[in-house]
Amino acid sequence: MQKRFSNHLSPQGFTLIELLIVVAIISILAAIALPNFLEAQVRAKVARAETDLRTLAMGLESYRVDNNNYPAENYQSPFLVDVWGTLAIPNAIKLTPLTTPIAYLTNLPPDLFDHGDDPINQIKPHTYHYAAKNDPLHPGNTFFDGGGSNVEHRHCYWVMQSYGPDRGIDEDLPTYWQFPRYDPTNGTISMGNILRLGP
Repeated sequence: MQKRFSNHLSPQGFTLIELLIVVAIISILAAIALPNFLEAQVRAKVARAETDLRTLAMGLESYRVDNNNYPAENYQSPFLVDVWGTLAIPNAIKLTPLTTPIAYLTNLPPDLFDHGDDPINQIKPHTYHYAAKNDPLHPGNTFFDGGGSNVEHRHCYWVMQSYGPDRGIDEDLPTYWQFPRYDPTNGTISMGNILRLGP
């Protein structure tokens, strides 16, 4: 007996319910993936900042071997800027001795967390904040002797910092040498700066 096949085809396409289910599934997956992607971006920037600070630290130590001291701020510089009523040297100028005339570093890395409106970071590259014990700005500063805002109580000759994922904002004011230092265990974007004290 020969079977007959029907030429009648089932209707093509999706019903509205099926489309809504697909859209809901895609939305749920996007809601899960997007925060993880953003967290991965922040973690990558933190790792980059830590690497940059380590590279700058090596440059500072190489400079000290040749010059018997760390780069200090030059208050005869024409690049002085007003920071909340105090004259200061932009970070890119303070760290220039690491790149010229002798290249201890090939270039100064930018701080990926710089928020762009800090008066001491207006000269490019918007690099990491740097202060040294031998700076005229910091004579007898207890920070370098393990006091003041240095809650780690560590003696040091220089300190560098990145704004960190909170971009250095604490109660709407830029913060410097913010302690405690950044700790991602309280959330990827948590309060605190990424610090390196040396040597």
